[in-house]
Amino acid sequence: MKRIIYSGMILVLSWMITIPAAFALAEVKSSTVVNKSTVTMSDLFDNLDSGHDIWVMNSPAPGKKTTLSTKYLANLTRQHQVYWQNSLGVRNIIVSRKGKSIKHADLQHLIEQEFEALNLANRKNGISIDNRNITLHLPEESSLDEITIEEFNFNRQTNKFSAKVSYPLGEDRYATSVLHGRTYTVTYVPTLNKTIPVGRAITEQDISWVSIPSLRIGRNILRTKSQIIGMTPRRGLNASTPIKLSDLERPNIIKRGKIVSILFKSGKISLTAIGKAQESGGRGDVIRVMNNKSHKTIEAVITSPTQVRVITAQNGLALLNNQQ
Repeated sequence: MKRIIYSGMILVLSWMITIPAAFALAEVKSSTVVNKSTVTMSDLFDNLDSGHDIWVMNSPAPGKKTTLSTKYLANLTRQHQVYWQNSLGVRNIIVSRKGKSIKHADLQHLIEQEFEALNLANRKNGISIDNRNITLHLPEESSLDEITIEEFNFNRQTNKFSAKVSYPLGEDRYATSVLHGRTYTVTYVPTLNKTIPVGRAITEQDISWVSIPSLRIGRNILRTKSQIIGMTPRRGLNASTPIKLSDLERPNIIKRGKIVSILFKSGKISLTAIGKAQESGGRGDVIRVMNNKSHKTIEAVITSPTQVRVITAQNGLALLNNQQ
């Protein structure tokens, strides 16, 4: 009798062990990522029988996420006789939808096209979008070409505009967003296209042009490249930044203490003398120079790394008299 009972227990245990292999229960996921507009059972369970892949809910917007309670899921699966287990004790399933994010600032090219259509192409160089960081969420497979402007309004008195933008949500569904902004006139000014060491003369190859709002251009902003070429930065300047007159100086081609040739010219009279620079300066700067013979100091303009020219007849005559 004991042998019969023991054999029966072995058979029961053997049957219980083989049940999971033959009838493995689906396991609920703690999170899932979808790439479509609906969420079905197969998105929420591992090892789900294919015949039970039924609709559960609509997906969140592209690039967004939501949660689904396992309590609600239990009620739904009970109705459809879907059996599953929750060995991890999941209470809420995180459902994310794939997508890409496009900011209003990325749609400036659409605004430019609208201004061109209104024969206002000169407006497109100065566009400011107010809510530029507002984000549109699109399906992952979508592109910027699918975003269009349905309505565009522009007030010529205030220079303000608004645009109603249509963008895809997937599966022939679309949403809209409104962006606002204004236009302004711009002026192109020269800037440096790289960092120039202090003391090195700026050349034409070092210059680029950038556009800035005309109203932001102060009197000290340089507007022509001729004001920059040949000058040197007083300190480090950032590339593509408008340059102020106070940012530059002439490179010192004559250092203080250097021996130079002093030139005086007046009509047919031309005299030269040897002197010592009392100050450093660049081409075109006026510096004080001491005549080595008379030991008198005069003012002269720098014309080259080795020569200065007397700038007044009075100083020139004094130099002439002291050399005789």
